[in-house]
Amino acid sequence: MKTIIQAEKDSGVSAKLIRGVIKQLGGMDSAKESMQDIINHGIDGGFHGFIYYTDTIAFFKKFRSEIRELVCDQAEEFGVSPIDFVAGFNCLKYEDDIEGKKEIRRALFGKMISDDCLVPNALAWYAGEEVSRLFFD
Repeated sequence: MKTIIQAEKDSGVSAKLIRGVIKQLGGMDSAKESMQDIINHGIDGGFHGFIYYTDTIAFFKKFRSEIRELVCDQAEEFGVSPIDFVAGFNCLKYEDDIEGKKEIRRALFGKMISDDCLVPNALAWYAGEEVSRLFFD
């Protein structure tokens, strides 16, 4: 498994987000056990710290700027807007959903409202999956 510093250097993902995902997964030992399964099966299968909205939304809020930066960087690589990038997530499928895109915009760039839970949850999962890929791809 790569070190956090090497993963940050290789990917450009902030060490703060990498450490946050590892902590959310229960620490380094637990993360090592979970990350390969996350890559193979997706984080929505139920992994420590990424199961309940209370956990995922709090994680998203804490690492919002780092997640936004990751989204914007990857969206640029794919040649799409950050909103369209997130709208295409399998767990959301908001490509043609105007209200869904508004929630994405609020989550990434605006002031979230109390009902916003699907997008912050999806973005927390996204961060967990992307960090897991850094260590095992």
